[in-house]
Amino acid sequence: MKRSRVVIVGGGLLGAGVANALAARSVPVTLLEATTPGSGASASTFAWANAQKKKPDAYFRLNTDGLAAYHRLAEHAAGRRWFHGVGNVEIATDAASSAALDAVVADLAARGYRAERITARQAAELDPVIDPGRALDAAWFPAEGWVDTERMIADLLDQAGAAGAEIRAHCPVARFEPSGARTKVVLANGEEVLADQVVCAAGAATQRLLAASSITVPLIEEEDRRTRAPGDERYLAVGGLADTAALRVPLRRILHTPDMGLRPTATGRAVLGGDGAGSRVPRSDQGVFGLGPMLIDRARKVFPAFADVPVERVRVGVRPLPADGLTVAGFTERLPGLYVLVTHSGVTLAPHLAELVAGELVDDREAPELAAFRPARFG
Repeated sequence: MKRSRVVIVGGGLLGAGVANALAARSVPVTLLEATTPGSGASASTFAWANAQKKKPDAYFRLNTDGLAAYHRLAEHAAGRRWFHGVGNVEIATDAASSAALDAVVADLAARGYRAERITARQAAELDPVIDPGRALDAAWFPAEGWVDTERMIADLLDQAGAAGAEIRAHCPVARFEPSGARTKVVLANGEEVLADQVVCAAGAATQRLLAASSITVPLIEEEDRRTRAPGDERYLAVGGLADTAALRVPLRRILHTPDMGLRPTATGRAVLGGDGAGSRVPRSDQGVFGLGPMLIDRARKVFPAFADVPVERVRVGVRPLPADGLTVAGFTERLPGLYVLVTHSGVTLAPHLAELVAGELVDDREAPELAAFRPARFG
C-alpha cells in the first residue's frame, strides 16, 4: 500500500470526499482550493441524489451505486447530517407529462430502480403541499433524496484535517508540470508544490486548467450552453436556483412538475429550480433578477402553499459537464501522476467516487466501475 503524497486541486464535494478518504487511509494529503471550499458548483446545485435519465448502463450503475452509498452513510449519525432520503414525487399536470412519467417509470423499474406510478391523492398523502386537484397523477421514487452540500463539505474537510490533511484555501492553481517521477503543481502566485500524485477535481475550471498543461478533457463551456436562438449572445446557460422564505408547512419530499423542481431544506425553506432540477438562465442582471419571480410563479401555479411565500435569495453558477455528458475519472497519459475527476453528477456520486478513486490511488487497483470513464477516451 502506497503512502505517497497526494495533492488535490478543488475543494468541492469531490475534492473534499477524496481528501477525506485518503486521509482516513493515512495518506499525506494537501488540498488546494482557489477560493473557499464549497463555493463553486457545490454551492449552486439542486443537490438531488438520483439515478434518473443516466445512460448508458455503466453510467446508470455508477449512479445507482452512488445513491446506495448515501443510504449506507445514513445508517450512521454523520451521514444523516448530509443525506435526507425523503424520496421524490414527480407530478403530471396533463396527458403529455403523464405519458412521459409512464415511460420513465417503466424504463427505471425494468432496470431494478425503485419507481412506481401513483394517483394524485396518493401523492398528496406523501406531501400535503401537493394539491390533488391540480395534478393529473404522479410517480414516486422512494430511494431518492437531497444532500446538504455545505454541511457535507465542512464535515469531510474537518475529518480530513483531523486525520492530518492540509487544507489550503485561496490557493488558485495555474498548471501542472512533470518533475521527474513526480508532478509539480504550479500555483498562480508562482509557488510550486511537488506531489507523487495529483487529483484535479476543479469542477467547471477543469478544462481551462488542464489545457494550460496541454491536456485535453473537453467540457461544455458556459458560452456553449445558450438557451435562446443561436447567435443570441446575451443568453448563456448557467445553473440557477431560488431559495424561499420558510413555509408554514414545510416540504416533506422532493417535488417535480414538468417545468420545475422543489426540495426541502433543514430550515423549513424550499429550494426551487427550473427545467426539472436546475434552470438555464441568462448571464445578465435582468436574467438573474428575473429568475426568482419566474420560479416562484411556476410554483404557485401548482402548489397553493406558495401563494404568499417570498423568494429570499437567488443562486447562479456554472456546472461542470464533460462534453459527452459522462463522468471523467482516471490518470492522464501526458502526466501519469495526474488524476482527473469531473462529473455533472457530483452530488449523487461524491461518496462512491471518493472511495473508488482513493482505492485506485492507494492500492494500485483499477476499479472496474470506472473503466468506461477514463480521460483517454478524448484522445
